[in-house]
Order: sequence, then structure tokens, then C-alpha cells
Amino acid sequence: MKFIKAIITAIGVMIMGMFGGQKNKGTRRFGIPTFAVLMAWLSGRFKWKHLAFLLMIPVLVMGYGQDSFLAQYLPDFLCRIVYGMLLSIPFIFFGIKRWLCAFISLPIAFSIRAGSLGFVSWFGDILVEDIIRYGVLGLNIVLN
Repeated sequence: MKFIKAIITAIGVMIMGMFGGQKNKGTRRFGIPTFAVLMAWLSGRFKWKHLAFLLMIPVLVMGYGQDSFLAQYLPDFLCRIVYGMLLSIPFIFFGIKRWLCAFISLPIAFSIRAGSLGFVSWFGDILVEDIIRYGVLGLNIVLN
């Protein structure tokens, strides 16, 4: 049962990240951290440190696109790397090894640029880069 909840969490985070990039930004900004806390609670392993996922909200609100706060001060490539590093902050509460895993994997995932797998009218573009970025974020959430 834990394995099924882990798969649901990882895929749910990935879909919210993809949907937030194409349609409603609030889905990504507030949905991912809230969903992470909710799934930790539903899995029966909730601890107070899981509330650290809510620290992702300011980083997700800040964004990494061309109109973002970071893009004003950094070139695009560095902006994405710094954004990935900032997203790893909540993982410090789960231990140094888990934070280091997130600190390495998230900047790599967010620096990847890829194409589209197609367009779905009610969803938008299915971007490979969003699948990778938010899939890696979802896996890091599942591992904690």
C-alpha cells in the first residue's frame, strides 16, 4: 500500500507541476506543497517535519521563468540552477543525506531543456522538461 501511495504522490506532483506551467499557476505554487503534506498524512507516517514542504511555497511563487524575480538578476541557466537549489531547502529537515540528494538532483532536473510531446486541448502542452523537473521533485518528496 505504501508503494501505491508513493506512486500516486510522485505522479500527482508531476501532473500538478505540468498543469501549473500551462494553466493555473496556483496549482503548482500551492498544490504541490499541500499535496506533499496531505500524502504524508494519508500514508500514516506524518511527522511535524513534513510541514517543511510548505516552505516550497515562496520558491514556487517566485518561479524561474523569464519574468521571475531570479531572472532579473541571473542568466536563464543560472536562474534554473539556483531555483532548484532553493527548492531543496525543505529537505534539510529530513537529514543531510536526503537534502544533498535533493540539492544535487533538483538543479540538474531544472536545468534540462527539452521539447513537447504534444498538445492536449484541456491541459496544454505536454512538455518533457516539466515531466522530468516535477517527476524528480515528486521522487524527492516520496523519498522523504
